[in-house]
Amino acid sequence: MQFLKALVVIMGVLIIAGFAVIGVELYKRMNDPNRGNPGADPDRVASAPVGRTEEVGLDLPAGARMGDPVAVGNRVVFRVTIPDGVDRLYVMDPRSGAISTTVTTGKATNPR
Repeated sequence: MQFLKALVVIMGVLIIAGFAVIGVELYKRMNDPNRGNPGADPDRVASAPVGRTEEVGLDLPAGARMGDPVAVGNRVVFRVTIPDGVDRLYVMDPRSGAISTTVTTGKATNPR
């Protein structure tokens, strides 16, 4: 009987410890700024110095117009209208200024 009581107490302690570990892990994941971005390097923060701005070139033809940017998750999407051409959507990472995806109307230029 003593053995059974000790076993129940030990298993109860293990269950409580398991829930504590799960709770701590959930708390850490909910407060992680890079959640959903597994490739992000937390030590590298791309930010412009105060008073300076970074410039990103898109190599657009003359007469192209950019539409209003829209924040989508941790990316910025904006539309570019090219005269006598197709419209394009650009998906940009605002921290690095890198264009990750370009969506065009019509046929794809580099099918996968």
